[in-house]
Amino acid sequence: MAWLKTLAETYDVYTDLAGVDKNGQAVLLPISHSTFNAQIEVTIDLDGNFKNSKKLDKGSDVVTIIPVTEDSAARSSGIAPHPLCDKLCYIAGDYTFYTGDNKEKYYEAYMEQLRDWVESNDTHPMAKAVYQYLGKKSLIRDLVTNAVLELDDGDKLTDRVKIQGLGQTGANVRFIVWGSDMPQEVWKNQELYKKYGEYYQKKAGEKHLCYLSGKIESCSDKHPSKIRNSADKAKLISGNDESGFTYRGRFTAKEQAVSVGYDTSQKAHNALRWLIQKQGYTRDESAIICWMVNRDMKVPDILKDSVNAYRDIDDFDFDSFDEDEKPVVNRHDTGKNFAQQFNNAINGYFSKIKMDDKIAIIALDAATTGRLSVVYYDEMGGRQYTDAILNWQQHCRWRRTVRMEQSGDDIRRVTCECTPAPRDMALAAFGIERSGRLEADSKLIRATVKRLLPCITQIGIRIPADIIRAAARRASMPQTMVDYVWYNDVLCVVCAMIRFNYEEENITMDNFLSDNVSDRNVLFGRLLAVYDYMEQRAMFEYDENGKVRDRRTTNAKRYWNAYSSRPAKTAKTIKQNLISYEKKLSDFELRKFEEWTGEIMVYLAANGFDNTALSELYLPGYYQQMEYMKKEFQKKNEEE
Repeated sequence: MAWLKTLAETYDVYTDLAGVDKNGQAVLLPISHSTFNAQIEVTIDLDGNFKNSKKLDKGSDVVTIIPVTEDSAARSSGIAPHPLCDKLCYIAGDYTFYTGDNKEKYYEAYMEQLRDWVESNDTHPMAKAVYQYLGKKSLIRDLVTNAVLELDDGDKLTDRVKIQGLGQTGANVRFIVWGSDMPQEVWKNQELYKKYGEYYQKKAGEKHLCYLSGKIESCSDKHPSKIRNSADKAKLISGNDESGFTYRGRFTAKEQAVSVGYDTSQKAHNALRWLIQKQGYTRDESAIICWMVNRDMKVPDILKDSVNAYRDIDDFDFDSFDEDEKPVVNRHDTGKNFAQQFNNAINGYFSKIKMDDKIAIIALDAATTGRLSVVYYDEMGGRQYTDAILNWQQHCRWRRTVRMEQSGDDIRRVTCECTPAPRDMALAAFGIERSGRLEADSKLIRATVKRLLPCITQIGIRIPADIIRAAARRASMPQTMVDYVWYNDVLCVVCAMIRFNYEEENITMDNFLSDNVSDRNVLFGRLLAVYDYMEQRAMFEYDENGKVRDRRTTNAKRYWNAYSSRPAKTAKTIKQNLISYEKKLSDFELRKFEEWTGEIMVYLAANGFDNTALSELYLPGYYQQMEYMKKEFQKKNEEE
């Protein structure tokens, strides 16, 4: 239950933001408030007289903050009205007349509850105005007269007419109240939030021991939903099945299993909902959030690649970086200028994190339709977090092209050494290329991302070996993907993962080939790169613009999978198939390829030129040799 206590502490830190709408950003809900999507907006004056009304389009600002009770926030059936804004069946006194469906008890329960608030010492003029207007029982008539609702031929409200895809009878209604100087939206009024909170606090029920605060206080057994989004019905805490033995066996009552104070539950759930909307990773039916608990400071998004992880941090001004104002044209550019500026910015940011800062990470998954589970939770000190993030981003990186997240339709690409996002790693291991991008089963993706979280937040934990093996197998099948997806989204990502797990092997971008001249896996990877690039240089013809006229799969890529299992035998087959291509090479090209082949074969002869299956280390060997050869030929072209 530590995660609930931490979330409640987070709410206390940001309590001054409760109910405040800042530039259209996510709003931290006040206690005893929730949200719904409104379909109809009704305007009245302070005396309860109807002024105007309108339908709300689905794309407009329809998410509405509303006061709720414990019962109404958790309602799924029965009569449990919201205190102010609600469905037509609760607030329309003429609902039965216009639909034929007897909902008088719903309306009476709503009016009785609203009257109790209006007659209390914590009332508000806007609540009084709504009560006076709805007491006239003319809501649907006014909406029909104003052409917001439509009747059928029998003068009944019909659900054939939809508002935001919802039948008219199920529409949610919110109110605007005209004051002395201007109209006021009831869902944005801070004073109304405060008054209702004070009113409902006095309606507290039976008191028990709160397991989080350790105090005797009013506890709740009906905890909020709508955690991941406004339509989410899944809950983190629930135990309402007294006949299905949800908690029976060890306990005789559900309060013995868990007892959480109402205020604490409201704070924790509201803070969690706010954090997810504000900075959470919400994909593949999961939600993952990393945040600073004790103060208002953004932390890097560990679910993004190392470049985009800092995108939402105010101190990072990406536009000031000199490199890459335009998409990268030269793929051999190492992006050192960008990397230097980026690393300086990171060091400046991390210097602001203090020893006593507290950072928490939580991952939620949908256990069932109505249940959420906490699949990962961790909290740590500020320096512990920065050390872990820097270790991850420094050792699990490889040069590849990433898309910078930008506003609008602009696409900005950067080619540099960076750490892939955990989702990129999962797709590299289990994805299938479709229409130029990798796709995979959402359950498999979120399970893999969850397994990668400890590797990011805890120094010393390696990426699970089965994930790397799966990614290496995908990289060994280049013929199943288009070249860019295979090279940038699979091979480069796999090499980054290998570098992280083989940290002690000194896998770096600069000295990898010279530091691993005795590793047969690396040597066989280099040999495969020589054969692959030799055929590319000999086979492809270029037009006057430098573009390839004809592109066919090379022998190296066709035999790649077999090569990884039986390298010596397959290498001879590939070499034999390349004899006819050697005639198409220039003297310089042929000399360089023979030089590289001879050098590698000398080392292989001494370290095992046999058919033992290769480990994943052959992949960075292939990559580094390929990049080295391309640079050599580029230098030759520049000299000429």
